[in-house]
Amino acid sequence: MFPCARLLQLLIVCAASLSAGVTASWAQSFPSRPIKLVVPYVPGGGADTVARVMAQGLTEEFGQTVLVENKGGANTIIGTEFVANAPPDGYTLLICTTAHAINPSLYKLNFDTLKAFTHVTMHLGASLLLVVHPSVPANNVSELIALAKAQPGKLTFASYGTGSPGHLAGELFMKLTGTEMLHIPYKGSSPSIADVVAGRATMSFAVLEPVLPFVKSGHVKALGVVMAERATQLPEMPTIGETVKGFAISGFNGVCAPSATPKPVIERLNAAIIKVMTNPAVRDRLIKSGSDVLERPLPTPEFEAFVRGEVLRWQKIVQDAGVKVN
Repeated sequence: MFPCARLLQLLIVCAASLSAGVTASWAQSFPSRPIKLVVPYVPGGGADTVARVMAQGLTEEFGQTVLVENKGGANTIIGTEFVANAPPDGYTLLICTTAHAINPSLYKLNFDTLKAFTHVTMHLGASLLLVVHPSVPANNVSELIALAKAQPGKLTFASYGTGSPGHLAGELFMKLTGTEMLHIPYKGSSPSIADVVAGRATMSFAVLEPVLPFVKSGHVKALGVVMAERATQLPEMPTIGETVKGFAISGFNGVCAPSATPKPVIERLNAAIIKVMTNPAVRDRLIKSGSDVLERPLPTPEFEAFVRGEVLRWQKIVQDAGVKVN
């Protein structure tokens, strides 16, 4: 019996070593075919723009095409679930944004956000800006609050999806100011901003990157920064929190992969994404377009911990704002 047991033990060790060798070899040759980078929004928004800049850089870095595929809808759930169910081989990736951390508090999901993904790297913050149509008779946050109180339920705010940071910012704003406004959700930043520009919606707590050109051109008026600190792109613009005590919303942008993706592949992706996103030309291009580029992208372990904390933080914001979805 002993020789047989010993032989079995040796076979198990050999099999494990062979498997590890195959995984390492596979990771070294990764990628050997095109990679799909899923953006869970419609084309034209901030996440889409960043994804296309990143895809171009990764294509050059890998020598393989990185294709951007938009799968918008359901506050990113459609695209996110698609990647959660994809083969864990590194060839299907997700641009994960703040909604990734919000959705567990709002929706019954078919996946566990913290277990279904490996959070590869975080490279951007996500700045939001309160903008109104130029015809709105308010030039600062205080005047907007007074206008909303004088016309309860008449003013509208467009967001890039139910449960999005832009939606929750509006809900928190109403709760803290005692105002009542009508929420109009869209499938992405681009159509929500377009309706404010056209005057079909009064205002939006919009992603800074896609709305900044409209602020500069005068097609919308900016009244306040949504984050706790002023935006580097608009240093003279006050935060909403300077007027409304306790108001602050922040966000993030990163890359996720299905959770069972081999560690060597994750490490390869992490290194390549950080290399691309810290390239001075890429950083300059994104900053000029309004992106909140991190000085130091978060590697996988730090991003994993960050997302766990964000899920808890947004759970409290959702509860405090009293937000519920059908």
